[in-house]
Amino acid sequence: MEELTQLQELHAATRLKVDELTNRITQLRQMTTKADTIKVETVELKRATTLDYEERRALWSQALSLFSDFSEHLYNAPGRLVIDIDDTGYKFDVEIAGSPSEGISKMKIFCYDLMLISFARQRGLGVDFLIHDSTIFDGVDPRQRAHALELAVAMSAKFGFQYICCINTDMLPINDFSQGFDFENLVRLRLTDTDPSGSLLGFRY
Repeated sequence: MEELTQLQELHAATRLKVDELTNRITQLRQMTTKADTIKVETVELKRATTLDYEERRALWSQALSLFSDFSEHLYNAPGRLVIDIDDTGYKFDVEIAGSPSEGISKMKIFCYDLMLISFARQRGLGVDFLIHDSTIFDGVDPRQRAHALELAVAMSAKFGFQYICCINTDMLPINDFSQGFDFENLVRLRLTDTDPSGSLLGFRY
């Protein structure tokens, strides 16, 4: 009886291990099937994305052209907006000639933002305003700051959107604006920290 009891316990333990192994084999087979399915779907998605990419070439080429024009306006050399496809989907990158610096990095963002809203408004899409804080001009040469602000004014008038820039007075490139550019006429609100009336809402908490 003792041997029978031990054999039954051993049998139960063995059956438990067999069940665990069977479950693991089933899970591995399911994972393999899912992995194969994902590979097939990834290939199909990439094929569809590549087809869409080619069909829309004429459209996204306009965005590339806008970015190139904007960057050339700032640096007298056209930059590049790169749109590509890899295994994870669309890939975007921007390039502007010159040594890497904080200023050029900020102007990449500026040109990209301006391109996005100009491109959208050109097609009657998107919001009708673009807002930048003064940090967009940190480390940017005064001449490029002036060119950027003038460009934003010109493009907002051309494509019908409002450009709002919150900028400190000590960052204004007054002496670098083009002749005839009336910056004062574009100021809508002046904020100061001298008293509550100079705050955005006219009072402080």
